Amino acid sequence: MIETVNITWPNGAIDPRIHCPACGTQVLSPLEDEGPGCHHVQFIIDSESGEFNYITEEFDEILEPFRKKDVPDFGEWEATDTFLDEAEADTFFAMNVILAGEREDGEDSVCLRIGYELFFDEDQQELYDEMEKRHDEEGLHDHSQN
Repeated sequence: MIETVNITWPNGAIDPRIHCPACGTQVLSPLEDEGPGCHHVQFIIDSESGEFNYITEEFDEILEPFRKKDVPDFGEWEATDTFLDEAEADTFFAMNVILAGEREDGEDSVCLRIGYELFFDEDQQELYDEMEKRHDEEGLHDHSQN
């Protein structure tokens, strides 16, 4: 089972700005129409259309065994549900941003699902290198112990 976090966004609030949990890059904003701009994002899909707003070629291939083309009403949304329930991946993470509707029963709510591949080893090294560079520039890194 893939780790999934659910965030319910209040009805009437301006749409949230979503940032990548690994690198902090803004993934979505109500004012931006471009793609995610982050290499961690593997897909973005919404429950309203049930279709991908964005998907990488790599994840499209990973999802193929979870698609059930011969089952009626089993689309991309259901395939991602199955992937999240059945797949085992230590570095994959999904975020469900639930945009609450006006109805109390939640019937008109929309879920925006974002899948991330968090390449920890590469990202951590990148982050540590950047921190070391900043510390050197600011005179905060003591090289006398090296």
